[in-house]
Amino acid sequence: MLERNQFPLRPVVPGFAVAWVAIISGASVALSLIFACVTPFVALAAVSAVILPRQMAVTAVLLAWLANQMVGYLVLGYPQTWDSYAWGLAIGIAAFSSLAAALGVLRLAAGLTVTAAGAFLAGFVAYEGVIFAATAVLPSGEGAFSASVVANVLLINSLAAIGLVCLHAGAAAGRALVARQPGPALP
Repeated sequence: MLERNQFPLRPVVPGFAVAWVAIISGASVALSLIFACVTPFVALAAVSAVILPRQMAVTAVLLAWLANQMVGYLVLGYPQTWDSYAWGLAIGIAAFSSLAAALGVLRLAAGLTVTAAGAFLAGFVAYEGVIFAATAVLPSGEGAFSASVVANVLLINSLAAIGLVCLHAGAAAGRALVARQPGPALP
């Protein structure tokens, strides 16, 4: 099991974890406006799992999902129907499944790159698995799980994860909102 100071991204300073929860939630709002039904919850969950304490990661995913639903129903005009609400709930369950899978990978003893990639991939598989299972009881289009749709969802989540990692790395370079890790000084 990795120690907290060995995580692929430097964990946030505990006092600033709330700021990172706000950043994740804000990213959810922005990404919901851009991608609507393809908000990258896998990226949000995986990055939250890696940089936040567990309870704060759960809070970040909850707030990201709530923000997404508010944007959907209040701004984008999602239909006010039972199946729309049920899909919203299914997406929330999928987001938390993604977080649980990402947190599970962090418990394995592996290299940092493998751990980060594994957290993301496990989260993606869990998320898509829940969404696929929901199609058994909720109405969906025939092409909802075509290779091109799943590849697009993977691409959007990958790009969002890269963006969040870059944001976090920039904060780490500026020593903002992240814990300092001992190590050699860079020239």
